[in-house]
Amino acid sequence: MAPTKQQSADLEEIAPNQFLIHTARIKILLKDEGEISGRRFTLTTWRREGLLARLRARGFVARTLADHIERLPALPAPPAIGEAQWRPLAHAVERFSVFGIERLQWEPIAAEERNGARGVMIRGGSVLRRRKGRGLASFYLAVAEPASVGLRSLNETTALLTGYAHAAAHSAVLVAEREHDRFRLPNVELPAPHRTLLQRIASNDDMFVVDQQGWPLVQELFAQLGVRLTTK
Repeated sequence: MAPTKQQSADLEEIAPNQFLIHTARIKILLKDEGEISGRRFTLTTWRREGLLARLRARGFVARTLADHIERLPALPAPPAIGEAQWRPLAHAVERFSVFGIERLQWEPIAAEERNGARGVMIRGGSVLRRRKGRGLASFYLAVAEPASVGLRSLNETTALLTGYAHAAAHSAVLVAEREHDRFRLPNVELPAPHRTLLQRIASNDDMFVVDQQGWPLVQELFAQLGVRLTTK
């Protein structure tokens, strides 16, 4: 089911404990809880949950990063994976990759030659990325057909969500590297809504590094993709 249209926020979290003020009259309730600079508010006290509860009790809409995570697109049902089938390449520069459910990245499919023609072995139900030379990528769901394998066009976000649905069905785990009070995530492909939100949670120097405040949020973000995020 598609999410319902959101009510405009009076206070919106744009990074952990950093908020954008959309309604000026809310400032009087924030002044003893942190620092206000123009339309920006930084929460510095430990009373986060109490503050949010008071704001909502007075009718204000306070939208947190956790709220945004809850509204990320849901995973589709994973298509069944079939047997590998031969598909001839249409062009010499045509290259296919499949979404790998362990590394959560696009993995090239090696071309091979049969009876003088080059092609690739593709399993029906798999999620594919196709490039022609240096052109833009296009995305597909492989569809098993009697003589070969067909391609059903997808947009990139739907393709990645479908790939993650396959990974979730295999109990996907992603391991982050802990560096003192920071967590470095491996480089993975993410659907655009999830990547955009991760950039808001992560530190500025590297979009895949989060601190202790952001760690629970990133765990929940990956949980929405069916991936258990853990650390070494």
